[in-house]
Amino acid sequence: MEPVDDLTRVRVGLEEGADGAVMAHALNLPGCAAVGGSPEAAVAAFERVLGEWFRFLAALGEPVPPRDAEIELSVDEWLATDARVAAGETTALFAEDLRALPQDEAERGVHRLGDLRARLLARIRRRPEALLDAETPGGMSARQVLEELARAQWWTLSRLGASAMAEVPEKTLARLDTAMVLVVDRLTTLPDEARAHRIELDGEEWTPRKVLRRLLWLEWTLGAAALSALIAVDGAAV
Repeated sequence: MEPVDDLTRVRVGLEEGADGAVMAHALNLPGCAAVGGSPEAAVAAFERVLGEWFRFLAALGEPVPPRDAEIELSVDEWLATDARVAAGETTALFAEDLRALPQDEAERGVHRLGDLRARLLARIRRRPEALLDAETPGGMSARQVLEELARAQWWTLSRLGASAMAEVPEKTLARLDTAMVLVVDRLTTLPDEARAHRIELDGEEWTPRKVLRRLLWLEWTLGAAALSALIAVDGAAV
């Protein structure tokens, strides 16, 4: 079990976009992030998301801080990028991302991705499939969000050299499954010499650790968006 001090200290990286918005990223809790119009607003939003992450991890039986523990947020890095952060873009490469991604961390990250996906699909499958295509006040249907998740997942994985899928399944859920298979295969079979590899593609720098962080963030945010779209058209919690 991790020492309580390790669980209660969350290291944060701030990404200030070209639009002035700020995204707070948990450097030692990959995937946990939140956006605000200022550094203070981003940190406040991050604290709320962090609570949701801890509840999610506790439900999986993973170690989390005691409920009465005081969480220490440490802003370790503050970067300026050209991303439109308020629109959900992020391009930051933190010093933490430069560390090699060892096998055990890669496998732990893949398991967490699988847990998030299982939670999403369990709720999606409890609803009639027709609801996936229903229009929502926000404009995107649940199916469109899920399609974006599958596309974004493969695109992010391609930053590690993954090639395009030879055959794209027609059904949305099958596309999600296929993309996840690619993620598991790529991240769990990284050769040692590639675990700290740094590459620039289309003006953005990537490492395996950054790819894993981005994949978890996509799964968390787009999964939640898909469920919100279902709630908007069904009027009930999923």
